[in-house]
Amino acid sequence: MQSQGNTIFVGIKINDKLREQLDSSNASMKPFFADNDPEHLQIVQVDEDEYIGKVIASGVALETLSNMRMNVKTMVQMICPKFTFMDSALKVLALAPTSVRSLRI
Repeated sequence: MQSQGNTIFVGIKINDKLREQLDSSNASMKPFFADNDPEHLQIVQVDEDEYIGKVIASGVALETLSNMRMNVKTMVQMICPKFTFMDSALKVLALAPTSVRSLRI
């Protein structure tokens, strides 16, 4: 059952090293980002931290969540090939209805 307005976010916390690589990423990577489009990466603010990843509706199947995790990992690695991270760096966050902003590169 999907919750009205609540979403799940699958992504990685943006640290200084990742921010630097995102800022210097190739212009050809722009298609990976679009305003509030679930097919594209988004930046969300959670407390004082920023995360890059994808937003999906709550109540999805575990298989869908696993596919989303792999998709986010692949996209981040394509955009920032020199940035390495462990699978445990990918987080699943429950979000209340909030605004999501896209990354501008």
